[in-house]
Amino acid sequence: MTRSFHQEHVEFAQHVRTTCHRLNNFLTILQCQHEHLAGLPSSQLEPELAVALQDLEPLVDTAANDVLELSKQCRDFLEGVKQPGTSQKLD
Repeated sequence: MTRSFHQEHVEFAQHVRTTCHRLNNFLTILQCQHEHLAGLPSSQLEPELAVALQDLEPLVDTAANDVLELSKQCRDFLEGVKQPGTSQKLD
């Protein structure tokens, strides 16, 4: 059984929403780290920054991959909804 065109759009919209939530969570973590580091005396900044960056490395990789994949999927989606036979793009 094939899925309906509408169902594919609903699933894609849900995927976009989920990915945006993950990215928002990542940015919240970055903001918290920034606030924590900003409150440290300069003598503690370098070692704390090293620990924070080590902890953040896998999250940065995941967020970067999420952004790249979502960008590709959005481009493909927009290409799919362009009207056939026209050069009109959705901006």
